[in-house]
Amino acid sequence: MKSSFAKGILYFILLILSGSYTYGFQNSTLFSEREPLDLELVTSLNELRNSKSDTIFFSTVLKYKNENGEWDSLQVELRARGNTRRKICHFPPIRIKIKKSYSKNTLFAEDKSLKLVLPCQLANSFNSMIAKEYVCYKFYESVTPYHFQTRLVSLTLTDVKDRKSKTHNLTAFIIEDDDKVAKRFQYKISDAKVIRPNFINDTSAVRQDFFAFMIGNTDWSNTGQHNVKVMADRNKNHIPLPYDFDMAGFVSTPYAIPYDYLPIKSVQERLYRGLCRDPELVEYVRNQYIQLEPEIKEIMAQYENYMSASDYKAARNFLNGFFDIIKNDRQFKDQILSKCLPNNY
Repeated sequence: MKSSFAKGILYFILLILSGSYTYGFQNSTLFSEREPLDLELVTSLNELRNSKSDTIFFSTVLKYKNENGEWDSLQVELRARGNTRRKICHFPPIRIKIKKSYSKNTLFAEDKSLKLVLPCQLANSFNSMIAKEYVCYKFYESVTPYHFQTRLVSLTLTDVKDRKSKTHNLTAFIIEDDDKVAKRFQYKISDAKVIRPNFINDTSAVRQDFFAFMIGNTDWSNTGQHNVKVMADRNKNHIPLPYDFDMAGFVSTPYAIPYDYLPIKSVQERLYRGLCRDPELVEYVRNQYIQLEPEIKEIMAQYENYMSASDYKAARNFLNGFFDIIKNDRQFKDQILSKCLPNNY
């Protein structure tokens, strides 16, 4: 019988041999820096929110600080995206589209489509929440190579309304386009309406399941690609790309509530929603997360200044609770092993 570690290594090697892992990848210029990107946008939030079509974009000028720290600008097109936040938030999430002719020889030359994630409301506490959501993406980067690239943004947003305007200074972040992620690994984003959970690569699925449990996220589905994009190669290997973590207990937005059909009453309660998998693989991923604990906690600490003291303490304690569970055999059995869904789910 192979050890858990040896079996995990075997899974990883098989991914490499199948062409699913890319060596030598270099970040695009936009995502190569860790410092927050300074952006300025002028738009009408009402127009964005009220537009019913995802094919209608609104033109504006995006101002940004380039690699030399100098202000530059280019023409872009915007539309609102998302479901819940688009309906209830003052600042909807935004899709940015940039024509190739405009982006040439700029910071955005390799990124023609981006998501801009904004705080939901005006209060400073929502800036803190957006920082926590951003940190979730950074956590996932440490877990798997299959992730969205992101960058924190210091955004000056001017909202034009009835010939008047109001300017807001916001913490935000940008996310690369899903097709770009897929291309990086020689995959394509699946257009299947239904993807059975057990069709997802085992190792990637368990890592994703642990990650969702870690941040207290139940608002996702591989089956319907809800808050998950699924990559597929020509051999029908499937890899999940989770996103949109505002409903997670770690982020703790005031509008986050679990679905009625789930056996939890609050997003602060963790619920494991993964399939029952090979015990040795589950144990391998468990050990991976345990080994990553210092790195994940260091990521948390790096963004302390972007959160209020109370938010940081609550998020840190929530994260500590995850590691307490996976390092304790009894709790691990009770909250993960005994909660996994049958493979015919």
